[in-house]
Amino acid sequence: MSILEVQQDVSGDDTTVRLSGELDISTAPELERVLGHLTVPEGPARIVLDLRDLRFMDSTGLRLVVTADLRLRRENRELALIAGPESVHRVFRLAMLEERLTFVDGSPIGDGGGA
Repeated sequence: MSILEVQQDVSGDDTTVRLSGELDISTAPELERVLGHLTVPEGPARIVLDLRDLRFMDSTGLRLVVTADLRLRRENRELALIAGPESVHRVFRLAMLEERLTFVDGSPIGDGGGA
């Protein structure tokens, strides 16, 4: 069975969601629940999804990311991604989403890092 750990850190209008483990069809409901709470209209202005500690992500995880991005864009809010290891980032590359989604560096929010 796959395991996914989800941690949230709030800093002003930004919320960072750190993922570790595996994001696949069996673990996606946990991230879907968290993103569902964060993408409501009164949610944070920017959500940073930190993928650095993911070991695996399938198309189910990709769908969650794209859906959250669309929801936030409609409300003039932002989803930013910190790229994961090559095995995870490859999913974005194969789906040709590297240019469509916003990837930022891994510096902490507020320390001059990001887009």
